[in-house]
Amino acid sequence: MIFAMLRVMTLSLLRDRGALAMAFLLPPTIFVIFAAIFSGAAGDQMRLQVALAVTQPSALTERLETALRAEPSLRILDDTLGSAAEANRLVDGGQADVGLVLAPDLGETATSPVLVLVDPAKILAGAILSGQVQRLIGLEMPDLALARSAPAIESIVGGFTPEQSARLSAAIAELGVEPDGDTSQAGLVETRTIGPEGSSTATITYYAGAVAILFLLFSAMQSSATLIEERHSGIVDRVAVGPAGTDVVVLGKFLFLTVQGVVQVALIFLVAGIVYGVDVLPYLPLWLLTSLAAALAASGLGLAVAASCTTKQQAHTIATFIVLVCSAMGGSMVPRFMMPPWLQDIGWYTPNAWTIEAYHGVLWRGETLPSLLPELCWLVVVASSSVLLALLVSRLRLRL
Repeated sequence: MIFAMLRVMTLSLLRDRGALAMAFLLPPTIFVIFAAIFSGAAGDQMRLQVALAVTQPSALTERLETALRAEPSLRILDDTLGSAAEANRLVDGGQADVGLVLAPDLGETATSPVLVLVDPAKILAGAILSGQVQRLIGLEMPDLALARSAPAIESIVGGFTPEQSARLSAAIAELGVEPDGDTSQAGLVETRTIGPEGSSTATITYYAGAVAILFLLFSAMQSSATLIEERHSGIVDRVAVGPAGTDVVVLGKFLFLTVQGVVQVALIFLVAGIVYGVDVLPYLPLWLLTSLAAALAASGLGLAVAASCTTKQQAHTIATFIVLVCSAMGGSMVPRFMMPPWLQDIGWYTPNAWTIEAYHGVLWRGETLPSLLPELCWLVVVASSSVLLALLVSRLRLRL
């Protein structure tokens, strides 16, 4: 009897081609995505996008800029900016992962001549860039590294003899940097977070949006599966006798899933506000518009999958595949700045990336409606095309 049950289950899976393919395609696909993410984060494929600003060009800044642009783990924006304010604007607007500002005298020891500007939601990016800058200076500009370390060494050993000072000065001059004789020593790199006070909520805001779209997709996919049950039980056939046909079934479910999704998102952000201090009320209209667009997109995708599948098992497997892949590539599981550039580009084809960017723009960067239009329009396009597909497939199945 045990083997008979085994045979029945095996035949059931083999006869459902779609479920069979997805059941054995999903695990290696998810593995490839996460392997690409974490291997890239550990190597030179991560490639942070950096907004570089040079307040006043000099021989030292030109040498460091050349080394930075040749570094494979960094993507320096084409235009070199002229002020820290410009770099701040690009990082704050999301056009760059992190900003880098170079002072004209990199050999200055009284202050930090290199400033890293980091979004609080991407603190790791600032730490990575800071380490890369110091590594490049040590490898490509040993004269600068020696000039900056000499005062600290002198203070530790209690001063150099005249002969040692002369030899040190000659070595530094030979390498290309004149010693300034200043015994004070500030750090080479200073990291500064941008944005308003309470920057600890930036990460919470990011993950509130990431979790919101993740569960919107899961919930919509699961609830949409009732369309298959109603089709098999004959409910859809009976409703189709009416003047509106099957459209009322699809559109009614679409409306319900959208309202349900907005309520789910509201609960997530309610907890974020009460527990972590995420302030939604000042941005309530745009937050509601973003939540509505995200719920529409998730609901449309769920109905498109349900209408296209023939069995609940097939729908469940395909839905799981879509949700996990979109969430992995779109930033719901791992921030997209940690991914290789090619995976970041693919991520823009998922509703997750646009939803996360919209929520972060509204609640953290304080963007206005014109700035949010690209994200909102893309989500509405996904919703419209998905619902249209669900309507067409439902009508076709009724004729068959």
